Amino acid sequence: MRAYTIFDDFDSCAAAALRNAGIELTVHPQGVPRPSKEQMKEILGEYDCVIIGTSQKIGEDDFDAVNSPRIIATASAGTDHIKVPEAKKDLITVINTPGANAAAVAEYTLGCALSCVKRFDEGNALYRQGVDNKSLFAKPRELSGKVMGIFGAGKVSEAVAEYAAFFGMEVICFTPHPENHPETAKYVNEFVSPENLAEKADVISVNLPLNDGTRGIISRELIGRMKNDAVFISVSRAETADIPALFEKAKANRGFYVCLDIDVDKDLAKEVPPGYNISVTPHIAGGTAETRVRMFRQAAESIIERVKK
Repeated sequence: MRAYTIFDDFDSCAAAALRNAGIELTVHPQGVPRPSKEQMKEILGEYDCVIIGTSQKIGEDDFDAVNSPRIIATASAGTDHIKVPEAKKDLITVINTPGANAAAVAEYTLGCALSCVKRFDEGNALYRQGVDNKSLFAKPRELSGKVMGIFGAGKVSEAVAEYAAFFGMEVICFTPHPENHPETAKYVNEFVSPENLAEKADVISVNLPLNDGTRGIISRELIGRMKNDAVFISVSRAETADIPALFEKAKANRGFYVCLDIDVDKDLAKEVPPGYNISVTPHIAGGTAETRVRMFRQAAESIIERVKK
């Protein structure tokens, strides 16, 4: 089998594992831009396996030259950046790395929650202006005793729930099938409806894949039900939420915090309102150095397991 990774910093242990399994691995040259769409088509046509990340989009027309089995391994939890045409689905195996980023994303989520309730950004700005803490719009708060509401019950949600419970928070969760998530259930006090979660939660954490069932799930109506002093944190795709409605609520309620970790959209970036209660980062929550290594190694293990079958 011949494999190609678009990562020029592909982990050496993962590379060694693939080569020891008899896989001929080509690592993308350092200093060379990642493959263009046309180059990606050629790579898919030439190699039995390709290892990519979320920034490498593969569309249905990229498989035109593929007429034999292929493996696409993505160093990511999601797979919505890979569009396999119906006619080629029997030939294409898509492998992802669920859970590899769970600890990193959970740390990001709790970090956002702490930053907001402790008024870090506002406090920092006030000190630089020579102003004391009496000018804070409201006193800092504690997470202990508050309600963490989690949308989703996968590996990231499990880690968020565990960390929130450690901080002494009550954890409630929405997922269509709680029975499928016994590990997450260990840290959840109650499974609830989206409406009930929106109304009860002091901190809201959205950790959902993007699909037909989750697109737009955080609607304007649901946002209207949220507490005016809640902290809203989403590491999901932008399309899962009504972002203009979130910004409107934050502008109208200084105590309502919005923290989004999403892919860069230059048009949306221009619309982000100023204010201490709105933070948008460019999809960095799970992008730690440690996560990257775990994803590479997990992808390699899954490829080897697939090849051995």
